[in-house]
Amino acid sequence: MRENKKINFVMPANYNHAVGGFKIVYQYANWLVEQGFDVSISYSYSPSEGKTYSFLKRMIDLHIYKFSKRETKVTWFSLKPEIKSYYNCIVPKDFPDSDIIFATGAKTAPLVHKLPKEKGKKFYFIQNYEAEGFGNKKEFIQNTYNLGLTNIVISKELRQKVLESGAPEPKYLPNFYNHDEFFLEKPIENRKNVVCLLNHTQKTKRTKFGLEILREVKQSIPDLEVHLFGAYDPTEELEDWIHFTKNASSEQLRKEIYGSSKIYLLPSVLEGWVLTGMEAMASGAAVVASRIGGIVDYANDNNSILIEPDNKKEFVNEVTKLLKNDGQRIAVATKGNEDVKQYVIDKSGEQLIKIINSEI
Repeated sequence: MRENKKINFVMPANYNHAVGGFKIVYQYANWLVEQGFDVSISYSYSPSEGKTYSFLKRMIDLHIYKFSKRETKVTWFSLKPEIKSYYNCIVPKDFPDSDIIFATGAKTAPLVHKLPKEKGKKFYFIQNYEAEGFGNKKEFIQNTYNLGLTNIVISKELRQKVLESGAPEPKYLPNFYNHDEFFLEKPIENRKNVVCLLNHTQKTKRTKFGLEILREVKQSIPDLEVHLFGAYDPTEELEDWIHFTKNASSEQLRKEIYGSSKIYLLPSVLEGWVLTGMEAMASGAAVVASRIGGIVDYANDNNSILIEPDNKKEFVNEVTKLLKNDGQRIAVATKGNEDVKQYVIDKSGEQLIKIINSEI
């Protein structure tokens, strides 16, 4: 067992639905408990608003009239019982004292910055470039990188964004996926003409663009079926060959979605690190993706098909070609499945411990 340091992750408000960035933090939290650390998770109530306004808002929301969807439980992910959770936090007394404290999103960084020193040595876990695509101004995001917290980035593109803001060299901590949840259960060979796609309300994920691509592919591949999945309901009416699964479990993703698909289409224009791409590779789907940061940290021209983000014609052509050419698809999917196995939580977790101990 390691030294029993107290670690607190400060999260945005909890709405109890699956979010990739939350999932990574939760997996680190569980892993750190296994290593002997004392772990807490604090969910901020409204970190970007003033304290007085937040107090009034919280009092009404929690005690008079429930107007928000904030929740005081997490049911979509299995957190270890040793982890202590604090909900709807606003002021310092709402947060536990700790040795190490992490901001986990842009709006939590100023909050953590202002907390007194007994709340812990301060780190900023940067999982995406949360500027315009997230409703924030570029200047605000750049300022969060320069608050004096130790910046940790999950991709090389994020490293560049931090440096461009004038902040010091950040720590690099590549992501991982859960090998117990995602693995090759169904053979890569002999799959039907199925493509899976993430459904998301965030415009940078480009679900609409992905569906446009697949509707064009359908003209050349009449038996094409699409597995759409995500935490949000579709915003448009879907044809009968497009099937939607809401809040799919890891088992459903592994068996029925990634594991039954020839291709995982990833048309995003902005990503911190695409966790779903690794999960799809591990489950045997060939990844066809935008050539952007957060994907190219683990995807390359040997283990994926990478396309310039706005080249719709090439997306259509490459998806069609891969569906028709089983030899190429199997080669790409097999290489992806092999390459992605290196991304394990033990390796990333040990790196994280070195960072918080100032060993790197």
